[in-house]
Amino acid sequence: MLELKTANTLSTQTNNAIEQVIATKLARAVFAGFEAMFAEFLNITLGAQSRFEQRQWKNVQSAMRERLQVYERQVKNVSEAVRVIAFKELNDPRLWQQAKHIYGQMVQDHENQPIAHTFFNSTFGSIWDDKKIRTVHLFVLKAKYRTKSRPFDNLVSRISLQNGFSQAVEQLIYRQAFRVGFTDLTHDVDILQRTLALGAQQQCRQVYELMNLNDGYIEYANSLFFRNKACYLIGRCIAKNGDNMPFAVAILHTQSGLKLDAVMMGADQLSLLFGFARTYFMVDTDQPARYVDYLSVLMPHKQRFELFNAIGFIKHAKTEFYRYKVDTTNNSPIDDKYIIAPGTPGMVMLVFTTAGSDYVYKVIKDKFSAPKTSTKAQVMAKYDFVKQADRVGRLVDTHEFRYLAFDLNRFSDELLTHMRASIGSSMAIANKALVLKHVYVERKMTPLNLYINQCDDKQLNNVMLDYGKAIKELAGANIFPGDMLMKNFGVTRWGRVVFYDYDEICPLTDCNFRNLPSSENSFDELSSESYFDVAENDVFPSQFKVFFSADQQAFSHFCQQHQDLFSPDFWLQCQADINAGQLADVYPYKQSWRF
Repeated sequence: MLELKTANTLSTQTNNAIEQVIATKLARAVFAGFEAMFAEFLNITLGAQSRFEQRQWKNVQSAMRERLQVYERQVKNVSEAVRVIAFKELNDPRLWQQAKHIYGQMVQDHENQPIAHTFFNSTFGSIWDDKKIRTVHLFVLKAKYRTKSRPFDNLVSRISLQNGFSQAVEQLIYRQAFRVGFTDLTHDVDILQRTLALGAQQQCRQVYELMNLNDGYIEYANSLFFRNKACYLIGRCIAKNGDNMPFAVAILHTQSGLKLDAVMMGADQLSLLFGFARTYFMVDTDQPARYVDYLSVLMPHKQRFELFNAIGFIKHAKTEFYRYKVDTTNNSPIDDKYIIAPGTPGMVMLVFTTAGSDYVYKVIKDKFSAPKTSTKAQVMAKYDFVKQADRVGRLVDTHEFRYLAFDLNRFSDELLTHMRASIGSSMAIANKALVLKHVYVERKMTPLNLYINQCDDKQLNNVMLDYGKAIKELAGANIFPGDMLMKNFGVTRWGRVVFYDYDEICPLTDCNFRNLPSSENSFDELSSESYFDVAENDVFPSQFKVFFSADQQAFSHFCQQHQDLFSPDFWLQCQADINAGQLADVYPYKQSWRF
């Protein structure tokens, strides 16, 4: 009997030792994959300044798309390695719990610990897929996984104002190293000095007064922020008492050389630059979490997930968003329940939110309303297309989640009944949670068709002007919205019009823009059936008027500025420009802010 107990003890010890070895190897594989992912991400980012200096705008876009693929590719590589390492123990929850503990120790003092945690979560999720995933296996909600703000002194430099504000601004620009020169730097710096001083006078009186006393200093980020055809110098003017005014200087590379084009001042103006409808910055840093800490100081009203997203760490932004979602739910009144989002119900998506939320949740319906004929896979491909595209400030960015849990108590019986009928295959209820198997999260806006009913004539004119500009800027970026009804556009707090319904979006160059053929028989044009051949990609701009004519007053304003959208000529010229390699200039700041 004693021999049997001893044998069982030895067997248990052997199994424990084997599990420890496998768990350690698994953790090391995930860590190696994280390091490889980060290195590849950084290598692409490091080329941003060179591409800017060489005006390689096409390469800028391709590098952005390539960088978006890095994370998923490395997760896939690591998942394949883990399947080999774990073998029969792959689906053993206890093994994964051990691996998580070992991995946590490995990255405990890592500079990018929060992003490393997310990479482990992604790998675990890719292995377990639709199996029940317990949060005990993930680095998500516990306080110890939430990195506190850390010092960022090594990321910034400071210039004293003791020799005068003008000289400090000169140093700020002269310290920036480029391989190409400025067209007229003296002129640009002079305008920058005067504009910053005026901005401080209007927005931050303490900073302005200390500027005139040659007190305080200018602080700036050591890394430049590159996006599309521009480079941004980020910093702030700081008074000795701690008052400060954030700023961002836009630098363009024109055919004649570099030029300072604009300066954004104050947290609100910087917020526009870091908006949710823009593509991601490339920032040369191996300390992205600390840069988020710094940006949070410049824009304290921005959530951390928004800032991680803005600098390209979109997977970790999802982790931060989930924490934000849980926290805001826990801190909101119990009667703050989910509702169908305001606006015209979609034919493809069910969209819900809460009255106090800044975000909406969009789930693809099980069955689309007529006349929509797309499949769920095709709709998902459209959203992926948008993720890869240059959104030029006119396409809402989305966070795609799988198995996102919600507090079941926040849903009324009426809404649950509606959801079961519309998205039943995409939802599950487990205990006190409603779990959505696939959902997109977007920033909430006022639908354009609702906005025009609550604005005055001046606002109506401005928003219809911007409506057309949005369509034209998307066209310049090789994007055709497809369904351009006002219900598919939203208005931001800045009054900007942004597109958010993607089930018919496509590259502009895929479309065949035509004039509507005339008929000798007038009855043909009244027929419900087409009297001429129409290919799948044929588009007839003269028929666009139906998109804009729901409100005659709004339509009148629109036609005054954008009559050219109803002719194939505009669209054909856009296609010619795109095919010739031209990229339209789209500025993420107001025209009035430009020098």
